[in-house]
Amino acid sequence: MAHKDAPKGVHPAAPRRQVTLPSGAIASIRKGRGRDLMNAQRALVGTPAASDPVATQYALIAELVEIDGRQIVYEQVLEMDLADVLALTKEVFSEDFQSPQPALSPVSSVSDSEPEN
Repeated sequence: MAHKDAPKGVHPAAPRRQVTLPSGAIASIRKGRGRDLMNAQRALVGTPAASDPVATQYALIAELVEIDGRQIVYEQVLEMDLADVLALTKEVFSEDFQSPQPALSPVSSVSDSEPEN
């Protein structure tokens, strides 16, 4: 639950991880929640990028990251140096999107009998 005095979407008590980007800027990254993905998707509604999964990733980065103490927006992610974008992508998605691997299904055996026609 967000702090009652915080603006909507702001999570003041959420722990943040600090990362120095290749440009030297300091990124502060918080762990994402389902509402962050919804906000990222909503930020793209009505734009040509609305159905682009990479655009959704960039919008999610904007939801979860502050740069040098300031919240960023999707368009700023688009204008960042590529090295910074790649570093943020690695940091955000390696933390939030690691999930247990699904169990492998048992290998199907091939019947020794002749196929029926």
